[in-house]
Amino acid sequence: MLVYFVNHSSAPVNLGGAERSMIALVEDWYAADPEFEAVFITKAPRGKFIDAIEQRGWAYRAFPYRGWTIPSQPQPAAEAAYFAKHDYRAVQDIIAMMEQRRPDLVVTNTVVAPWGAFAAAVLGIPQAWFIREYGDLDHGLAFQTSRAQTFADIGLFAGAVFTNSLALRDHVAQYLPPGRRIDVVYPQIDRSQLEARAAEAPATEPFSPDAGLKIAMVGRLSESKGQWRAIAAVSELASRGIRADLVLVGGYERAGYDVELRDRATALGVGDRVRVVGEQSNPMPFVAAADVCVTASGIEAFGRTTLEYLAAGKPVVASAGGGSGELVIDGETGFLFPAEEIEALASRLEQYARNPELVAAHGAAARERAAQIEAPEFSNMAAIARLREVVGEPAYRLPEIARHWFALPGLVAEAGGGARAALSVIANRLPGRLRSAVVAPVAAVRRRAGGAR
Repeated sequence: MLVYFVNHSSAPVNLGGAERSMIALVEDWYAADPEFEAVFITKAPRGKFIDAIEQRGWAYRAFPYRGWTIPSQPQPAAEAAYFAKHDYRAVQDIIAMMEQRRPDLVVTNTVVAPWGAFAAAVLGIPQAWFIREYGDLDHGLAFQTSRAQTFADIGLFAGAVFTNSLALRDHVAQYLPPGRRIDVVYPQIDRSQLEARAAEAPATEPFSPDAGLKIAMVGRLSESKGQWRAIAAVSELASRGIRADLVLVGGYERAGYDVELRDRATALGVGDRVRVVGEQSNPMPFVAAADVCVTASGIEAFGRTTLEYLAAGKPVVASAGGGSGELVIDGETGFLFPAEEIEALASRLEQYARNPELVAAHGAAARERAAQIEAPEFSNMAAIARLREVVGEPAYRLPEIARHWFALPGLVAEAGGGARAALSVIANRLPGRLRSAVVAPVAAVRRRAGGAR
């Protein structure tokens, strides 16, 4: 069985949770089926994702594209035209790739880049779609159409839809037809490997010898991940007479954000209690050195690091939105708090500072909870069984004219851009009778308006 997997990120700094989950799924599929073969379609240029694929000896092709869920909206017309040219050229090239060696199934692993799905729909190839993020709520992305239309289109393309949490499933379900099946697959972790990594020595000392309550956060340094909330909570604890020390592990999303976090800590009077150690090849020793770990995002679709904290036997204080609410059992394996209430976060941490025995009790329960999350119905093997069902099923197919429309942005660019060039390209693509019916009136309007520049 030949399956193409479509990825949205080159992973310039490190592998994100979506990429790591996809790799784990493919590894499990290879282990279970000697007839299985994966080929990856990924974003150019080269990054950590291609490194990971090559290390495993897997085949791939990289294309320069962006997506239909983007960092900001609205975008300037020139920017939209520039990326449209590359996006739709990628669709054409992916169609050609699939025609050269037609897969049994195409799996899209993101809400960001639909180009592999468009190519598969042109050729009538069965599809599945893994949705591993909200897009706008968690990462601040903007849907080029709308959230509702994007998820509805995913449901239209895909014979099977997966999410990585019950919370995200319920979010997506409201945009799909009533009763539409959505399978939940929790990200998988290797707990024995995790324990071995946690036992390694850290690259730098995580906490000072006089540290109070030791708190760790692992993840990309960005406003959406909420490191600023944890810093503010450390300051709030200091005002209550409680010493707490925080270590932040992760690469920054934008240059200088690590400095901003340090400056924030200094301004709040806890500059000596917050350490930003940056990207680490092995973050687990920092988790192992902590008393408690924090997930302070506004919302997480799942929260892979939260699961890793639990598996490492660490209590987790997490914001209540999204997947965290189903991973952390409030009052048993950690605490939940409303994301915008810093005092509530500080109060949850205060309980651990004043009751060290609670750290041990919740830590033991956390490890048990991590094992429960590995239930078979949420596993990669359950996902693989569902994916096999999709192969051979009728597939949604775009009309033949789609191939012509995908070529238009590139042709317009080659013609020099602008409205007149676009009109000329469209005119040459239309049959004679339809050309005069559509193009002539538009041209007349433009002449009356003074013409297009």
